[in-house]
Amino acid sequence: MHHEYLAIYKQSLLAKGDIISVIRKVKAFNDTIEPYLFELSACKRVDIDWHGTEEEVISKLSDSLSPKEKKRGRPKLGVKSKEVTLLPEHWEWLSVQRGGASITLRRLIDNAMQNVSIQEKMRIKQNQIYNLMTPFSDDSGFEAASRALYRCDLAAFDEASHRWSTEVRDILIQKFHEMLALQEAESHD
Repeated sequence: MHHEYLAIYKQSLLAKGDIISVIRKVKAFNDTIEPYLFELSACKRVDIDWHGTEEEVISKLSDSLSPKEKKRGRPKLGVKSKEVTLLPEHWEWLSVQRGGASITLRRLIDNAMQNVSIQEKMRIKQNQIYNLMTPFSDDSGFEAASRALYRCDLAAFDEASHRWSTEVRDILIQKFHEMLALQEAESHD
């Protein structure tokens, strides 16, 4: 899966693209800065160690961020092991399910992900947009933009964010339109 990233520094968009090209553009701009880095589709902040040359920064990327070389054979599923805390009756129920606990949990989660309500999708989009707004948290329009975001008021959001950098603001407005499209789809159902 191809991910697109944004590097934002001093409330301006420095770079947009795959992780390697973003690192190279940031380092070419200024070798000592540490910009905000976001994965664009989920508007998730990504923390990397910006210290060192561009090659050193790239070499320190976690496996989840490093571009993978295509290998022959069966692809890995990207399974991660983490701890889940459940009550004894939950473990008992999982132990008698077809395929065991892990497969049952994956099935339950897949089913829940497919059946997300429009309201929940809207809440997720709002939180993603809010995350992407964090570089502007010191701006006087941030609070008004935040309120407008959670009221789904595009005109008020537009007015509150009018002083923000055009490139980042355009991305935020595009994300806002995507969120409103969800709301529009619900009203047609």
